[in-house]
Amino acid sequence: MSFLTTNSQFRLVLVGICVVAITGGLGRFAYTPIIPYMQNTLNISSADIGLIASSNYLGYLIGSIIPLIYSFANKQRLTLYLSVVVSIVTLGLMGSTSDFYLFVLLRFLQGISGAIGLVIATNLIFSQITVTGRIDLRLAHISGFGVGMFLSAIAVWICSMFDLHWHYQWFVIALICLVLTIPIISSPLEVGSESSIDQTSQSNKLSLGFVGISVGYFFFGFGYIIFGTFIAALAVNTPALENIQHASWILVGISAMPAIFIWQAISKLTGNHISLALSCFTCSTGILTLYFFDGVGASLFACLAYGIGVVGIVGLVLMEGKIRHSGSIKFAVAFLTTTFSIGQIVGPYISGLMIDFFGDYQNAMLLSGCSLFMAGICMINYKLLFSRF
Repeated sequence: MSFLTTNSQFRLVLVGICVVAITGGLGRFAYTPIIPYMQNTLNISSADIGLIASSNYLGYLIGSIIPLIYSFANKQRLTLYLSVVVSIVTLGLMGSTSDFYLFVLLRFLQGISGAIGLVIATNLIFSQITVTGRIDLRLAHISGFGVGMFLSAIAVWICSMFDLHWHYQWFVIALICLVLTIPIISSPLEVGSESSIDQTSQSNKLSLGFVGISVGYFFFGFGYIIFGTFIAALAVNTPALENIQHASWILVGISAMPAIFIWQAISKLTGNHISLALSCFTCSTGILTLYFFDGVGASLFACLAYGIGVVGIVGLVLMEGKIRHSGSIKFAVAFLTTTFSIGQIVGPYISGLMIDFFGDYQNAMLLSGCSLFMAGICMINYKLLFSRF
């Protein structure tokens, strides 16, 4: 077991934040603020926009399965660095083409690298920050999603002010990712850290509680990605919201960055599974508010609730999954990521079809909010809950 100094733990978390920001926050979510510019220029349907997004999540599914099949023993750091490189290259190449099928391929490859990066980074941090260390830091790297969301929104907003074409927006995103590699390169993982990574030889029998949280994570993946994919396009295509196109995604990023620490504090009072359910309900409430009420206020509240809730769910579900699964950490993270990815794959395409069919975003938002509510119901550990009565 590896025991790291406080300084080493902070450096490890910083590396994790940058990895997640590149492979997850920017790699996955930079697409959201760029969508309106691509859609207007290329004249592609919402279903096609959803299909491009779904290809990323299909790659994410495959990337989450790979660590279940191949352990990457003694190659953890190299694989982590390669996932970062692949994410940056594919993001840059998105700006070099206008071919629909190349978009699908590039997003697919980025999805693979993003999943592998998250699984390995989480495994490294969980394994090295031990019970004698700063336990509150074990999920800090998840804030990288919020960092990436915020940076992507700011970058696209600035690009729009200078009338930069969407091709250049992708180049700027790739450049930001390159800057974020500086802490990764300058603060390499500790020598010998790979020996602390748990092995898949541990028993990985699925418990009922772990299955329940996995089903909840499916509903979360399905619901959250609908809002996350189409919120910028919704703002652009709704006259009352057009002026907050960039502000909405910036607000998501700002609220997402500290969210994991907020939900960790709440979990100390309510229990991890209740905090996890509440974070799902927070997302659901925000999105359903946007469905039932019009206007800027409802939209900004939805974005605030979404940003606070989403990152809390991603972080807490990994911790709760570790609690409910007695086997390999890597197996638990990879299995949860797999169920999550299945929801992500079908969500954007189905909602894209709904948007094209109904001619608005309302029904897609309703589906998103209801799915997140179901996710919260599934996340509760009912055995633990009823044992208190």
